[in-house]
Parts: sequence; C-alpha cells; structure tokens
Amino acid sequence: MNSETSALTRRSDYLKIIAMVTMAVDHIAFYFLPYNATSYIIMRIIGRLAYPIFAYYIAMGYKNTSDLNRYILRMAIFALITQIPFYFFVHKVFYLNVMFTFTLALIMLKLFDKKNYLWFALIFLADFLNMDYGAYGLIIVLIFHVFSEEKGKMYVYLLILTFAYSSLNVLQSGAFNIRMYTQVLCVMALPLIYADFPDIRINKYISYLFYPVHIGI
Repeated sequence: MNSETSALTRRSDYLKIIAMVTMAVDHIAFYFLPYNATSYIIMRIIGRLAYPIFAYYIAMGYKNTSDLNRYILRMAIFALITQIPFYFFVHKVFYLNVMFTFTLALIMLKLFDKKNYLWFALIFLADFLNMDYGAYGLIIVLIFHVFSEEKGKMYVYLLILTFAYSSLNVLQSGAFNIRMYTQVLCVMALPLIYADFPDIRINKYISYLFYPVHIGI
C-alpha cells in the first residue's frame, strides 16, 4: 500500500476501481452517445459517482503522503501528459483536465493548513483557468479534508454545494433544464466511500495512468 493512501486501510482499492469504471462509463456516454438517448442519461448519472471518490482520495492522500511536494509534482506531470488526449476529447483549447484541478487542490490544502488565505484565491483561479470541475471541484476536496470523518455533515455540505453549483449553471444558461441537476446525484458516492469492501490493492500508478490512457483510446 502506498503512503498516499495509508489512512485508507479500512477502505480497499476496490473503491478506486469503482471510480475508474464509473468515470469510463461517463466518458463513453459523453463521447459516443446522443444527448437525448436514455442510455446516455443513465450512463452520465452513473458517472456522477466518480469525482467525489477521486476527490476523497486526493484529500486522504494529502493527509498521508510522506512527501507533499513530490505528490504535487507527480500530479502536475500527469496533468500535462493528459492534456494532449484531453484536447481531442473535448475539442477545447483552453480547458484543463481534472488532474490540473487536483494539483491545484493539493496546493490549496497546503495553504489552508498553513492558514494562508491565498487558498481562497485558488478557488477562483480554478474557474479563471477553466479547469474541469473548477471551483466546485476544489471545494469538494476541501470538504473531504475538513469533514471526511463526519458522515452527516458530508452529506449535507455536498448536497448543498452541488445544488448551488447546478443552480448557477442554470442561471448562466438562461434556461431551466432538470438534467442540469443530475450532478446532485453525486451524493450517491458517499455510501460507497464509507462502505467496507473486500481488501484488494492495485499499483498507485494504475489510477494515474488510467485517466490519460482511456481518454487517449
């Protein structure tokens, strides 16, 4: 077991496998299926499980890594590698993949624990730099960092945050669409995060490589 997940001894890498599979399901739907297809909707809903699980691992990895700077550097390197296939995936030049979001999240947590209020500025920076999940994604990592062992608060804060985030998207679009609130279903990831799974371990680089490789494919 690697040092970045040493606190997860009661949570096996089975959870990480779930995150990778649900992310792949989400991306397959996004890339291949028509927007109005029932299968598209179902698969995108399944995909809502992935981000909270990965955000949880980032928060726990931050708490337990033996070398935070090396952890940040590794995440940044994989973010740069991923950006090439990610560009062809989303067809947007100025849109950064989620590994940039996680890199910034780690820096944010470091500043937060040092009581350096620049951490707050990084939340806005995530949106300014057009990172995947943006400010919303950083705040989820922060919530896990502060409240990971308080299940009740996690449900409430994640639900409120996601509802507010979805509502802002509706306001920005100028039109109401109930499907814009499907992100709220990300709270379904919490029972999985706090569940006990069979104890299995995978190499830590599998989860790093899975993201760029499956997008590249």
